[in-house]
Amino acid sequence: MTKTEELTESMEMYLKTIYLIEQRKRAARVTDIAHELGVIASSVTGALRSLSKRGLINYTPYDIITLTPEGVEVAQQIMKRYAALRDFFVKVLGVEESIAETEACQMEHRISEVVFDRLLHFVQYYENCPYDKVHWNEEVGYFCNRDDQECSYCVQVLKAPDLIR
Repeated sequence: MTKTEELTESMEMYLKTIYLIEQRKRAARVTDIAHELGVIASSVTGALRSLSKRGLINYTPYDIITLTPEGVEVAQQIMKRYAALRDFFVKVLGVEESIAETEACQMEHRISEVVFDRLLHFVQYYENCPYDKVHWNEEVGYFCNRDDQECSYCVQVLKAPDLIR
């Protein structure tokens, strides 16, 4: 097992938070992390010790906290999963952005590499498709602006998913 395979959802949230703080301030402090996560400072120190032992952060009590190169890499992967999930929910499923952000934050920690890879490729395909996209409307459900034979089939499949083989 590698250092990152053992990360819990909570540890990933700490890494992501430190990463985002570093983007704004170049380094984080325990109080910054506690404030961002809505926890008390004393609960942050245990997580920081654990992340430091794994070589993901540079941490000394009462000093600034920074990510190690490996920590940056892991945090960027977490952010990539978050962004892909959020984009899928907003652009493909038509979910409201605030809901998409909440759901993506919850799922970013649980999605397997296989499913994430497929999702990422699908979103890239969807965004680069030259045809009009299928859209979501609260009143009618999914709809397509095209009326040619190809898109008519797509609409039928969307209305009756059991047709997919």
